[in-house]
Amino acid sequence: MPDEIDRAQERTEQDLARAIAAARGDIPPGKPGECDLCGEHSPRLIDGACAPCRDKYKLG
Repeated sequence: MPDEIDRAQERTEQDLARAIAAARGDIPPGKPGECDLCGEHSPRLIDGACAPCRDKYKLG
């Protein structure tokens, strides 16, 4: 018979799995190329912008 700690651990694992699945659903696919903003090569551009430029210019 599961005790309170077992139920809490199971609930935590389920919550974590849901959070990871939700976060992964919002990540758009990227493609390699040159950034439209800085001109540097990046292995993963999203809407033509590299990660540093997306952070710098607060692009979604």
